[in-house]
Amino acid sequence: MKRLLAITSTLALVTACGNDNPSAPKAECQLEAIDLSACQLPTLAAVQPEGIWNLNINLNDGSGAAAAMRLSGGGSNNQLLLGVNATERQSTPESFFLASEYQQSPDLTIRFAVAGCSSTGPGQMSGIFRRCANGAVDMKGTFDAVRLGRRAGEEEASGVELVAEVALTGATATNVAVANGHAFVTAGAKGLYIFDLSNPAQPRQVAMSEPPDDYFTDALVNGQTLYVASRRSGVIVYDVSNPANIVRLRSVPESVVEVNALALDGNVLYAASPAPNAEVYVYDVATPAEPKQLTRYFVEGAEPRAGEVPLHVTAMGGRLYVSNWSYGMTVSDVTTPSNPKLLGRFGSASSRATAVGMVGDRTLAFDVGEDWGAHLSVLDVGMPATVSRIGEYRTRPEVSIRSVALSGTRAYIAYGQDGLRVVDVSVPGEPRQVGYYNTWRESDPGHGVAFLEGLSKVRAPGDGFVYATDSARGLLIFRDVVE
Repeated sequence: MKRLLAITSTLALVTACGNDNPSAPKAECQLEAIDLSACQLPTLAAVQPEGIWNLNINLNDGSGAAAAMRLSGGGSNNQLLLGVNATERQSTPESFFLASEYQQSPDLTIRFAVAGCSSTGPGQMSGIFRRCANGAVDMKGTFDAVRLGRRAGEEEASGVELVAEVALTGATATNVAVANGHAFVTAGAKGLYIFDLSNPAQPRQVAMSEPPDDYFTDALVNGQTLYVASRRSGVIVYDVSNPANIVRLRSVPESVVEVNALALDGNVLYAASPAPNAEVYVYDVATPAEPKQLTRYFVEGAEPRAGEVPLHVTAMGGRLYVSNWSYGMTVSDVTTPSNPKLLGRFGSASSRATAVGMVGDRTLAFDVGEDWGAHLSVLDVGMPATVSRIGEYRTRPEVSIRSVALSGTRAYIAYGQDGLRVVDVSVPGEPRQVGYYNTWRESDPGHGVAFLEGLSKVRAPGDGFVYATDSARGLLIFRDVVE
């Protein structure tokens, strides 16, 4: 099933066409217009009327998306559906209905609606989904919803110690790079925060750089040079020889390009660019502050119009690993960086991020999706033409993995609302959880807007600490205390 790529926010990102009568925005998206005759409505009496819920929306055309809703006891105040303020709610022992709407343009009103059909318990509900444009339904489907909470039987933490927590006031941390005793935290539209890590238990902010009209997504340090991935300026190059007074040197390429992730292998920098052309930029960085473009690599066989775009890159030993969303993870030969060649791919699931390393004498890729049901796949990539899955790790379908880092025989997983997961992969076919830290809290401000919340990125640079970013809590520093 092809799922919408824009699951990081809401279905509201999709452009709709409807009738030209804005005076009746509810029409086919009101409760009375939805056929619930085949439903088990009395079972809805058990549904909890509050909390934060994740939704799996499956549309009749085979597409869909994961989303979220936030409920409060009654009325429509402080409630959200697909990131949009709720405008109508009905909840009785035999009904549940929630709708939200917004003005996409002066003459176009978009309305979302969900109607409960059945429930198997207080924290689960299934039902009907509708979206209307000026009152005419343009999307139909079903949904499953699960109220989020801590996994049964778990405490706040096991085998993992939280060393430090740094909130970024008014900003959302999107990624972190650690080098030279400093943490370089990208924060979306708020740019870049730099922290001195002389005492990891008390990170000290030494600088901040807020760009005009841009959004920072990733960071990578190469000696005294910092590369920042951005949505408008491609790769931005900084001199960070003095972290308290960094200097922006240039950006590459010299055009409006979105870069989502960066990877460095020797003197070659790779930049995953999902838009506008769905390609990987390859640069020679023998002189780190002066990247020289070697090529623009379009992964063979990928169809950008189908959402098969590069979202993440990692590189090791003359191999480039690209996470191409619904096209899966690809392995390319980059022994000649200016002329990458596809060797093979693992395409049975969406791919959002990949970590690669040696476990024993085997080259393994740890590939993660980012969707309802997403999980970790352990892949043997020793023979790229026949990539095989040899192991899996997952928690629960309603929570998504966001990223993964590998250090030795430990995989550190940023697992959204399930927080940090530490997995022993010394036996690759049998990944085994050995520690966790539940970072997500229902009460934290801003939750319930999107499916992808909680712990988002994780780094394990080998200095004894694990660094992560959280959508509400900012920069988190952990210590793995499992022997």
